[in-house]
Amino acid sequence: DTDFQKKIDYEIRMRDGTCKLLAACTQREQALEAAKSLLTCNTRIMAYMSELQRMKEAQVRQRRVR
Repeated sequence: DTDFQKKIDYEIRMRDGTCKLLAACTQREQALEAAKSLLTCNTRIMAYMSELQRMKEAQVRQRRVR
């Protein structure tokens, strides 16, 4: 759980920095790279959150079986 939370926290910080970079971009290429990075961060966050949710659901199922 803590590993996934650390990964999520890291990606959120990266996303925040990327948003600032995107707002400051003056060249199209910079903006495109920042936008791609932003999409990648968002995708990773969603993947980590989904995996964390699956793990928690599995824990709940394990408790019910016992």
